[in-house]
Amino acid sequence: MKYILSIILLILCMGMTQPVVAIESIPAVAKIDYALPYPGVLPDHPLYFMKRLRDWTLEKVIIEPVRKSEFYILQADKRLQMGIMLIEQKKFSLAETTISKAEKYMEKAVVGLATYKTGGGVIAPYVIEHAEKALAKHIEVLQELLVQVPVTSSIELATRVQQEIKALK
Repeated sequence: MKYILSIILLILCMGMTQPVVAIESIPAVAKIDYALPYPGVLPDHPLYFMKRLRDWTLEKVIIEPVRKSEFYILQADKRLQMGIMLIEQKKFSLAETTISKAEKYMEKAVVGLATYKTGGGVIAPYVIEHAEKALAKHIEVLQELLVQVPVTSSIELATRVQQEIKALK
């Protein structure tokens, strides 16, 4: 019985996946070796509210500041990938707001790390490196998307956050 249920679940899951398509980049710029995660349900999906409820719950449950910052970086990465996918679907307005939320999550992550460090906490170097790489990838992608969507405010925010990360070192 468990075997049959596993097969049915596998078949159902296979039909629910969507391919992630990368946007061609400007060849003169060196690519950042950082993969954005698959975001799952997009904001235009009717069940997106369930994903938001789950993420809100996780945000409230995570107490440790460094882990919360890592969670925010993951949320920022997912939102950026959502924005890319929405642009591919020609939903530019929704993409712009989603990308803006991505950069706000990134700002929350870095501000949380800075607050933790000023309070006397010690941040592992790999966390700062992860934040730096993620932010570098965000800036790279935002500059590529600038021709399709007006994301200049997101680029400015990302650049300001990048300065805050350098202060963490």
